[in-house]
Amino acid sequence: MGIFLALITGLVVWVVLWGTSLMKSFDAFIIAMLFPLLAATAAIVIKYLPRGND
Repeated sequence: MGIFLALITGLVVWVVLWGTSLMKSFDAFIIAMLFPLLAATAAIVIKYLPRGND
């Protein structure tokens, strides 16, 4: 669910950056896709972190 929310947030950021002409569409898309990439990376890394209570 977190990756999906990161994707939606990234797409909103993309539309806002592109719509306000702060960036070109491809540059804003690259920044927006950073959100789901970081969320997926965090989801994978969390699986391998040791838990303190075990």
